[in-house]
Formats: sequence, structure tokens, C-alpha cells
Amino acid sequence: MSPITKLVTQVEAVKNKFSLDNTDLLILATLSEKWDEGKDVRVTDLTKKFNEGVGSSASIHYRLTTDLVKLGIVALQINEEDARVKFIVKGKQFNTLEKYVGNLWKP
Repeated sequence: MSPITKLVTQVEAVKNKFSLDNTDLLILATLSEKWDEGKDVRVTDLTKKFNEGVGSSASIHYRLTTDLVKLGIVALQINEEDARVKFIVKGKQFNTLEKYVGNLWKP
């Protein structure tokens, strides 16, 4: 199997197992990078970032606050100082997703 075919097969396996699409994976990759850097991520920060070319602010907001939350991959944390501000944090299934992906790429 060619490396490109293997990559596509593995990405499709992740998408199917966790009910994700390419946009979801892009959002999760961005979140993961920010979390690895120790940064808090607000819902509005991500909707602004992905509004350019990936989808409307409303569709990105819905994916984050509804779809990915329902899947348990992310969770929302309300800012104690301003309830209008919501932070995106790892959901219960995020580590399962990361472990699954990590196992796919082991030699």
C-alpha cells in the first residue's frame, strides 16, 4: 500500500470511528496545538479563525458547541468572570481519539 493510500485509509478510519469530517479534524488539530501550548481557547477565537474559507461563523460555532460536545470530544467551560465567554476544553472522548490516532501511526 502506498504511503498516500495508507494515510487516506487511516484518516477515513478516524473519521468513521468518531463520526467526524475533515472540518472537524482541522478544528481538533488547531485545538490540540493550542492546548499543547498551554493556551485557553475561546469559542469566539475559533469561529473567527475558521470563518475564512472553512465555513461560516455560525456553522463553526454549531460544530464546536453542539456536534463535538455531543460526541464528547470537547466540552465547554463557562468563564467565571463573564458567563458570555465560553472556553473549549478537552471532552471525555478526546484522549480516546488521540490514543486511537496515535496507535494508527505506530510503525
